Amino acid sequence: MQIEEDKSFKYLFVALDASIKGLKKCKPIIFVDGTFLKSKYGGTFLYACTQDGNGHIFPLAFSVVDSENNSSWQWLFTKLRETYRIRQEQCLILDRHESIINAAAQVVPKITHGYCVYHLLSNLKATFKKNARKIDKLFFAAATTYIERKIEYHMSELDNLDICVRPYLQQFGYHKWSRYHSKHNRYSTMTSNNAESLNAENLEARELPITTVMESLRALIQQWTYTNRKKAQKTTTFLTPTVEKKLVNNFVDSSTENLKPINESMFEVVELTRSWVINLKEKTCSCNQFQIDELPCAHALAVIKEMNLNVYNYCSNYYTTRTWLETYSGSTYLVHNHTAWDVPQNIKDILVLPPNQKIRSGRPRKRRFIADWDT
Repeated sequence: MQIEEDKSFKYLFVALDASIKGLKKCKPIIFVDGTFLKSKYGGTFLYACTQDGNGHIFPLAFSVVDSENNSSWQWLFTKLRETYRIRQEQCLILDRHESIINAAAQVVPKITHGYCVYHLLSNLKATFKKNARKIDKLFFAAATTYIERKIEYHMSELDNLDICVRPYLQQFGYHKWSRYHSKHNRYSTMTSNNAESLNAENLEARELPITTVMESLRALIQQWTYTNRKKAQKTTTFLTPTVEKKLVNNFVDSSTENLKPINESMFEVVELTRSWVINLKEKTCSCNQFQIDELPCAHALAVIKEMNLNVYNYCSNYYTTRTWLETYSGSTYLVHNHTAWDVPQNIKDILVLPPNQKIRSGRPRKRRFIADWDT
């Protein structure tokens, strides 16, 4: 916690031990977002989360600040860096809030910064209102494809709608929103929906005092830890259920009718007029899905099936049920009655006064404004 010189509350940061232990077993992706608090003194709630091997939300940290500004986001990113350290090939997914962009560039510049494509799409619609309803599929197709020529195809379709769309997207850099161009793998994660879902779970608690908000989040993490640990313990497949299902779907799409060996580790799979080169040793395919998702694509599976190899040897360790279970090895404990707390005297001596926030008049707003094209 950080307080002002006049002893008034300024910032609060919370990261539980179970989250700190579990992040090492999750994909190196972090989502951040913020939302307003609706209690007496207002303020803003910032949070960071990631995904476990089954695609579930894995909360990392929470922060209460005065507002979404450069200083508050720098505080959050600094605390995240101190708590979790910087991992190799880490990717940070954020919306295009100016303060988040500035703080991330200053505090964690070595991490790949990617934009949530949903937020970028909302900005596209707001800028090009005339074609707002037609942009959705074309932009998402361009952002999520694994192949460069397909990006150009979808961008040309956007050109047909409005010639200014391409320059608008180019100003951010393709590596910020395109899965193919991202400097580090975004896997199947293109939006910050995890952060938004965590926000939805905390909707009612945001009207309560800060201590109660933190307790509700602790209880939520405790509940999710227990539930997901039990699911992992009952799972009998080598991979988590979500990833196992995706792998099975890729198996259905695989074919060995046109398989041509190039050497011991490289093969060519021909589909109609297209051919794909697979390198099992490097775990790559010219369709790029194999190396980006770190999961065998249909072309790689065709080769693996023909060679009678173990498909699980070519899947990322992040997706295994064992890793999923290890993610929830930490425990989140109950907070007992304050009369049973053993609080150090130096903590007891800290005086914290209410924040220097102007109490807003009128009824607090409950929901965000929804754009007309989303209704």
